[in-house]
Amino acid sequence: MAETPLSRRRLLGYAGAGATGAVLVGTESAEAATADAAALPVSSAAQVAREHVPRKYRTLRTDGYSAPGDGGGATYRRLAGAPDRPDRWHLRSADGTWWEIADDVVSVRALGARGDYDEEAGTGSDDTEALLAAARLDRVIYVPGTARTYHCTEQISLTRDGTTWYGDGHRSKITLFSAESGAGALIGIHGDAPTTAAGPPARTVRGVHVSGLHLDTRGTRNNNGLGGSFLADVRVENMTFSRIGRKALTFQYHCRNVHCRDITIHDTATEPGSTFAAVSVEGLTAGVDLSYYPGGVSSTDDLLGADMSNITFADVDCASTGYNYIVVSNAYRVRFDNVDLGDTAGAGSFVIFTRRVRDSHVRGIRGGDTARRMIFFDKDVSGCAVEDFRFGSTQGTARDGRAIHCAGPGNRFTGGSFGHRNTAAPEAILVSAADVALDGVEVRECAAPLVLNGPPAAAGLMLTGSRFTAGSASAFRVKGPGAIIQGNRFETPDAPFVGRFEGPDAQCVGNHLAGTGERRVIVMPGASVLIALNTFGAGSSIEFQGGTLYAGACFANTGVTGTGPNHLPLGGGALHADGSGLLRIKSSAFTSDTDGTVVGAQT
Repeated sequence: MAETPLSRRRLLGYAGAGATGAVLVGTESAEAATADAAALPVSSAAQVAREHVPRKYRTLRTDGYSAPGDGGGATYRRLAGAPDRPDRWHLRSADGTWWEIADDVVSVRALGARGDYDEEAGTGSDDTEALLAAARLDRVIYVPGTARTYHCTEQISLTRDGTTWYGDGHRSKITLFSAESGAGALIGIHGDAPTTAAGPPARTVRGVHVSGLHLDTRGTRNNNGLGGSFLADVRVENMTFSRIGRKALTFQYHCRNVHCRDITIHDTATEPGSTFAAVSVEGLTAGVDLSYYPGGVSSTDDLLGADMSNITFADVDCASTGYNYIVVSNAYRVRFDNVDLGDTAGAGSFVIFTRRVRDSHVRGIRGGDTARRMIFFDKDVSGCAVEDFRFGSTQGTARDGRAIHCAGPGNRFTGGSFGHRNTAAPEAILVSAADVALDGVEVRECAAPLVLNGPPAAAGLMLTGSRFTAGSASAFRVKGPGAIIQGNRFETPDAPFVGRFEGPDAQCVGNHLAGTGERRVIVMPGASVLIALNTFGAGSSIEFQGGTLYAGACFANTGVTGTGPNHLPLGGGALHADGSGLLRIKSSAFTSDTDGTVVGAQT
């Protein structure tokens, strides 16, 4: 087509162009429009290259990118000369003038994306270059909804401060078609890595906001949905993820003040042999440079030894995962609130806190069944909590397939419910660290020999307000000192014992211990325990082995029979009431209810 100046007739032909920016040209002369009062309407960005634009026009408005009405319309401003680096947001008209997109909000379609790829048919446009250009453009980027998908072959890297991308929700779908080696992530938010192993980031990207997009990686290897490193003050909202090969959301290395909410994940960790998670927060294991953290940080103790801080996730719904759901490591102040999960496959878990994690919680979590563990807290995890949790059952056959394993100190588990069907695991709950609390925990069933096991390292274990229901499983065994078992209900009628104490200074107070068998509670040699105000099934007994009779107190319990059900330690003996009501002092192990010396002249 010949390059000719725009005529009045041709200008009138563009009248009525769509809402993306073209103005209506009425009966008044286009030449009468001033540079400040009107933009020149042009049918498309492609058409601009064929036009000679009168110098009085400072702006253009297109009605499309390739053709009118294709959604790629935008407003362009005249440049004084050629840009240093021409990009997809620049146009050059036939008269040699350069133009640049002037809109504050730019649709990816104004950069040439079409969103017309039909994956089933394998036909449509490759939108990679347009999407990458959008990431380079320092504007708010809009990804319009589409009936199909935007085709992308590379990672979209957001590296500018204040970058904002938004879409129309589920319909604003971008699908990654990467090489076999993968792209790393469909969307990556990245600053620059430290120049020294233990130093701060060379540059931190700040204020990025991504919302209303649907990201799909087709289950391919080495591909995450959205990930980031060396960043701060980031928001991710109203996002959908599907067929994610590795992790749907992952933040790694020097990240702080990240807030994610309204997240829907259809399936994740789908690549063959995946060992990944739906959501992960993973910090560095190397040292941390304090200069990176403003606001009074004076030692690594202030950072609690981690480089990830103040990371939150709210209203997360994940239907399925090929492995884990939530993994957190080397981080502090990480929050998960209101999380709905499906089943886990293989050796996956619902929640894993590992390496150095402090002051973090998961609250309001729902999940299905798992083939392995539900919750695992590593030995360097402390001051963390899982509250208001409801799961299905453990279904696996591995010995480490406990429902809960807490190996770190000072953690708590509150208001939970689950079943444990793994017959290979020694216990449903293993606590192997000090000062761990379980409150209001319901174990609906237990196929293992023990519901709760507290080995010697579990000093100060607290089990309160909980309910354990099992046929033949014993409710608890505690070996650590200072255990408190209070206000619980143990429905374990066919167990060889309900509870066994093997450590000193324990308390067993105000519990209901169902069952009528003998040895409902056993106190092992070397242990000491206060057993008081408990309700036992009729005919139950308390067994004190070795010299434990003289290292504990037992009184005000109901339903207990046998020797020494109620006694107080007294010097070298034990003060107890026999079956006839006589008060006696016993100086050796009981052989009968009446073999002690009667106190006073009782009749």
